Amino acid sequence: MSNLLESTLVMVDDNIDEIFLTRRQVRKDGIINRFISEKKPEKLIETLDELIGTGIEKSSFLILLDINMPRSDGFETLKKIRAHPEYKDIPVVMLSASDDEADMFESFELGSDGYIVKPFSADEFFAAVENIPRIKKQLIQ
Repeated sequence: MSNLLESTLVMVDDNIDEIFLTRRQVRKDGIINRFISEKKPEKLIETLDELIGTGIEKSSFLILLDINMPRSDGFETLKKIRAHPEYKDIPVVMLSASDDEADMFESFELGSDGYIVKPFSADEFFAAVENIPRIKKQLIQ
């Protein structure tokens, strides 16, 4: 699990309180030490470009993407990530306050790697990411 600490968790959520609570939860549980937030989903690609510009490896990225956002929802943002030539392979875990099966189905249909209902615990986080090949490899090492 120590290699997961080297991951860069990028949370995309328009709700500042959700970002704060998630950051506090993952740090408290020792899940991750590099936590980046982006409140505007339409700026996610720019944020990823900036992170790479600072020397952070793209292979360290794990995106937590909220579904319900006003300007560009998580589904639209996921489509953009999966269509982007450089970022299409970054693991994306969808976040939602809803456990609606239709949302879960659509997120997987669009290429998400996991789905977590907010708020979540460390156990739920690991359950969602354990089947992502790169993350699973880091957890095993």
